[in-house]
Amino acid sequence: MKKVLFPGLLGEMAKRGETQRTIAKLLEKSPQSISKKFNGRSQWSISEVDKICEHYNKDYYELFKKKD
Repeated sequence: MKKVLFPGLLGEMAKRGETQRTIAKLLEKSPQSISKKFNGRSQWSISEVDKICEHYNKDYYELFKKKD
């Protein structure tokens, strides 16, 4: 069973009909780079997290807290 990372972020994306491509454009990164972050193979930078939190008007814990 695949572990779901960042359920808060995925939930906000779903509410708005956004995809990983949306996040890639927001952060000016490649879709492949963003995919690695969502899969846990690469870490989010502080500036990336800040931009995403601002975009969704949510704090870090609402979007990036990993599911227990």
